[in-house]
Amino acid sequence: MTKVEARIGKISPWLSLIPVIVGLFMVVLDMSILMVALPKITQDFHATASDVQWLLNAYLITLVILLIVFGKIGDTTRRDILYAVGMFIFIIGSYCSAKSWNIGVFILFRVVQAIGGAVIMGNSLALITELFPPGQRGTAMGVESILIATSFALGPVIGGWLTTNLSWHWVFYINIPIGIFGIVTAFLLFPPLGGVSKEPIDFIGVFLLTIGLGFFTLAVIKGQDWGWWSRKTVWSFIISFAWLLAFIAREINYEYPILDISLFKIRNFTSSMMALFFMSWALASVIFLIPYYLQGVLCLTAQSAGIWMLPISVVNIIIAPIAGRLSDRINPQILMCTAPFLFISGLYMLSNIGVNNDFWSLALPFATLGSGIGMMMPAAMNVMMSSVPKEKAGMASGTIQTSNSLARSIGISFGGVVFTNKMNELIVNAGNRIPSPQEIKLLGVLAVKGNPLPLLEIVDAFLKSLHAVFSAAIPIIIVSLIIAAVFVRGSEHVKRVSEFGLAG
Repeated sequence: MTKVEARIGKISPWLSLIPVIVGLFMVVLDMSILMVALPKITQDFHATASDVQWLLNAYLITLVILLIVFGKIGDTTRRDILYAVGMFIFIIGSYCSAKSWNIGVFILFRVVQAIGGAVIMGNSLALITELFPPGQRGTAMGVESILIATSFALGPVIGGWLTTNLSWHWVFYINIPIGIFGIVTAFLLFPPLGGVSKEPIDFIGVFLLTIGLGFFTLAVIKGQDWGWWSRKTVWSFIISFAWLLAFIAREINYEYPILDISLFKIRNFTSSMMALFFMSWALASVIFLIPYYLQGVLCLTAQSAGIWMLPISVVNIIIAPIAGRLSDRINPQILMCTAPFLFISGLYMLSNIGVNNDFWSLALPFATLGSGIGMMMPAAMNVMMSSVPKEKAGMASGTIQTSNSLARSIGISFGGVVFTNKMNELIVNAGNRIPSPQEIKLLGVLAVKGNPLPLLEIVDAFLKSLHAVFSAAIPIIIVSLIIAAVFVRGSEHVKRVSEFGLAG
């Protein structure tokens, strides 16, 4: 037994999971907590709509580009130390973002945050894979899924409270104590991890991937604003595909690739990743519009809207660890095929929402959506990470997180396109935008003064457009179901786990 193995044996993996959880919670919370503070940030910096978009997009583009890179670095260096460094970079970026003196500097510090976030997210699955043997990873993946869902749900609630009672700066300051706690626990509870691969970093591959993914993400994010057939969008996609093809050619022929293309020859890895990709796409296209409905049509505050969405996370908290544990004991294909049915059921129940819904009428459909997410994510991640060689765990982790980030970007753009296209069918010159809660409230004031028609028109169009998004998401979920049913070999995963004598 090596010294590393001896130390791993002395530390409970469940204790070592604490810093993984803290880092992930901080990064995912930051993604959702900022949304509530954006109106106040826009006001304080006199920012344009384009400035605000770049405040969000610079973070996302940086994250997508670097996830695979830092996952690979974790394979070649001490992953436990790298993870702690990632948390340090993230809290520095958070502190500097809160202290920003103009919008340009603010965007720059958000990029620094994203670098730290890429280190954390790019290595989280790999850490779980190294810490837990087959047979226990499913439960750990379930815990991670809980964290992601809970962070997204709590973000608007916490962000709304901080912005209302303190200031928007605190949506960044809150990361500092969380990050410090994560760094301390990382050094106390992590055994030596990573460094199982001695391959050098392919910097040419990194450069090609950066340009390719950067332009692809930019085209997906800005395509709706520029127009999908505009010169800028088309050329962004052309540049992206050209550089990504060059990257693939480089990785196939280079001895030490940043992304081993042979990973995609592993059937369970590729099929599970694609099933989760389409599920995440559908989820993002729906979830990001729900707060607009709650705050605009139902006139809830940002804080109340977050509370109303809690059933999604609460049910996820219950389902995810059970699904993760079951994915090591029964055929995970069963779970991955049941999840899309649950998600579609939730969308069907939401197809009749209107202006008179209360909390309890939305709790069941929200809970059903949460159960679908909670069942799919831990099972798919467990199958993926169990199917790849341990020395490529970081590379696989970064690839999975990149896929999920791209799916979310595509999903948000897809939902926005379907929504605005329907709005433009129903309202002349509605524009390429989603009506804000403030706009609907102003029309409410106009209605009180005796002119209710503009309010009735926009609310009716809003609800019909929202229903159109729900309907458009269903075929995407069906694609996820077909991939899981036809291509995933769940029995192969169960057999692999049972060979370690840990199942049951």
